[in-house]
Amino acid sequence: MFGLLDKIGTTAAAIAGLVTGAAVTFAALSLYDAWIDDPAVARAAREGFVAASEKLALQGQVDEMKRQFKVAEAAAASDRARAEAANKEADDAWAKYEAAVAADTGDDGCRVSADDLEWLRKSRGAPGDGVN
Repeated sequence: MFGLLDKIGTTAAAIAGLVTGAAVTFAALSLYDAWIDDPAVARAAREGFVAASEKLALQGQVDEMKRQFKVAEAAAASDRARAEAANKEADDAWAKYEAAVAADTGDDGCRVSADDLEWLRKSRGAPGDGVN
């Protein structure tokens, strides 16, 4: 009878050993997963998010710079058009002045000579030499 009890005890001890071994293995793997493996996975996931957010931020900066460039380009075109209009207006005013001087035949003692007009032309520059 002790032989049978011996076999049952040995079998129970073996089963208890297997259960204890499985429990210890499960606990060890759980600790490994929580302390070692998970932080690496979380860090890798965050690195992906950081790269994606940096890319998104840089794309936003590029889009903003493109928008500012377009605004500056439009402002420059507007300024160029205004400068051309001002140059045309100045040329027209100069032509009117020259015509008025040429038509002046009055004897008021304040006559402008051809040399005076030439000097004014040289000091002014060529017509249309305003803002480019």
